[in-house]
Amino acid sequence: QKGQLGERIVQLEKEIAGDTAQMEAKSKEIELVQKELASVRVLWGKKLISIDRLTSTEREATRLDGERGQLVAALAQAQGRIAEIKLQIIQIDLDLSTEVNRDLRDIDGKTGELFERKVAAEDQLKRVDIRAPQDGVVQQSLAYTIGGVIQPGQTIMQVVPDNDSLAVEAKIAPSDIDQLWGGQSASLRFSAFNQRTTPQIEGVVERISPDITTDQRTGVSYYTVRIKTTAAEVARLGEVKLVPGMPVESFIKTGDRSVMSYLVKPLQDQITRAFRE
Repeated sequence: QKGQLGERIVQLEKEIAGDTAQMEAKSKEIELVQKELASVRVLWGKKLISIDRLTSTEREATRLDGERGQLVAALAQAQGRIAEIKLQIIQIDLDLSTEVNRDLRDIDGKTGELFERKVAAEDQLKRVDIRAPQDGVVQQSLAYTIGGVIQPGQTIMQVVPDNDSLAVEAKIAPSDIDQLWGGQSASLRFSAFNQRTTPQIEGVVERISPDITTDQRTGVSYYTVRIKTTAAEVARLGEVKLVPGMPVESFIKTGDRSVMSYLVKPLQDQITRAFRE
C-alpha cells in the first residue's frame, strides 16, 4: 500500500511540474498581452482604432488570467493531495508500529508462559531420571522391574565410584576388637595377584563398626573395620586391575612384641584360666 501511495506522489509531482511550466508560459503570454492592451488603449484614446479591437484585447487578457488561475488552483490541489498522501503513509507506519507492538506483547506473554511450562516439564523429566551422586561402575543392581515404583530411601544399585580412594572392609573377631582403634596402621595383601610381583600396600584404620554383625549363612559374628589407603600406595600395585569384592588379607598393627612374648603369652593365658577355674 505504501508503494502505491508513493507512486501516486510521483505522478502528482510530475503533474505539478507540468502545470508549473504551463503557468510560467501563461505569465509570459499575459505580460505580452498586457503590453499590447496598453498600446491599444492609447490608440483607442486617440480614436485611431475601433472599440471592438480594445474589447477583443481585453477579452484575451482576461482569458489568459483565468487560465493562469486554473493552473494555480491545480498546483495547489496537487500539493494538497501530496500532503494528504504523506499523512496516509505516516498513518500506515503508525498502524503498523501499533500492530507490531501488540504482536510483540502477545509473543512476550506466550514466551513467558511457554518458559514456565518448559521449566515445569524439565523438573518432571529430572524426577524421571535417577542419577548417582558420583560417576562409577555398577557393582550390584537391586531393582529390575520395568515401570516399578521406587520407594523413598530404597537402595536401587551399588555403584563403585571411579575417582574414590581405595577402601577395604575387614572382618575382625570380637575377641580382638579391644586391640583396635582408629588411625592404626595396616598392611594389605591382595591374594588374587602374584605374591612375588605384587607388593603389600599400607593403609590406616578409618572406621570400626559400633556393633557386631552376624553372617546369616555361617552364624559367625564379627566387627567390620574399614581400612583406607592413598592413591600413591595404590599406584605401587602397577597395572593390576582392582575389582570390587576382591579378597584382601589385612594385617593391623596392634603393637610391638618380642619373640619371648610370643612364646610366653599362651602359657600365661592358660595359667590364668586354670586359676579362674
